Amino acid sequence: MRISLKNWLTAIFLVLGISALYLIIKEYGIKNILNTYKSFDPLILFFYTIAVVIILLLLNLRWDIILKSRNKNIPFRKLFIYRVIGTSINFLTPGPRVGGEPTQASLLTKHNVDFTEGLSTIMIDKIIDITTSGMLFIIGVSLVGLKYSITGSFGWILFFTGIIFIIITITFYYRMLKSKHFFLKIFHILRIDKIKNNTIKNIEKKIEEIELMMIDFYKNNKKAFIKTIIISMLSWIAMFFEYKFAAKLLGFNLDVIEIFFIVSFVGMAMLFPIPMAIGVLEAGQISAFAIIGLPASAGVALAFLVRLKDLTISFIGIILLALYGFHVPKVVKKKYKSKTEPLGEDSKLKKPISIKFKKIKNNNIK
Repeated sequence: MRISLKNWLTAIFLVLGISALYLIIKEYGIKNILNTYKSFDPLILFFYTIAVVIILLLLNLRWDIILKSRNKNIPFRKLFIYRVIGTSINFLTPGPRVGGEPTQASLLTKHNVDFTEGLSTIMIDKIIDITTSGMLFIIGVSLVGLKYSITGSFGWILFFTGIIFIIITITFYYRMLKSKHFFLKIFHILRIDKIKNNTIKNIEKKIEEIELMMIDFYKNNKKAFIKTIIISMLSWIAMFFEYKFAAKLLGFNLDVIEIFFIVSFVGMAMLFPIPMAIGVLEAGQISAFAIIGLPASAGVALAFLVRLKDLTISFIGIILLALYGFHVPKVVKKKYKSKTEPLGEDSKLKKPISIKFKKIKNNNIK
């Protein structure tokens, strides 16, 4: 049985992550890490759980608004289940919290939502999440930089990462609002479209279709877009309370700036191509806690708590996936099928969309 390069890389990164986790535990001692939990309060754990649930509900509401902007009315409860399923797969796959999107889009086809259109709503939701989180990360790092001294190469890395992120974000929204492709443009700049391969051609077509729907959302659904930004901000307020309660479970009372910084490092860890961010999450929290002057063992303990939360959501999501009768490998295979038709019942884009964007497609892709 031939193992793909992707599987090999995933296995290598997983081994590296586990090795890093082993060295971290060996360095700081499992006893010191577990001692951090001695202040564990069941009442605070209850409030922590409530904060996590509120975040999930807010993120689901954001996706619901995006779908309704495309005249797709899915029962909120069903949508919540689909989101939990997608989130569980995202956590178990390597990369920046992606992997569950094809499954979510496939589940939407149960409600007569075309696969490509469903995937476009998930992409819009994901991009809004990443951009708002990224901007808040930059604000958080700036505030920490004013309160604590971040010097040397680490400070420069954070600075240049922030600048690059701002440039990419501004470029993306500028092109969307000007009815120009962003991802397809990158596809062409890298000259991937010149590769003579049917799969590449089909991927290019899918990117174009999805991006046309994204342009439609940003151009013609500005009220919905503003609502999603407001909900994203509310989710960050809820996340502040989540980590406030998490820190209290460990016996620490963190201020707003410190929580911003810790959350930012959690987000950065999830960008690494390692399933469950094993090792990276712990290393990131050690750095964050060291900068704000707290014990490194407490950083590892917080990372374990975050991982336990994610594993619990993943466990629930996988059970829901089994109940809904979807087999994960089959769903992912369908996403990469070398056929041009999407998975939903409708095999084409809605006619108004294709007519509306014909001019955009011909004139604005450079």
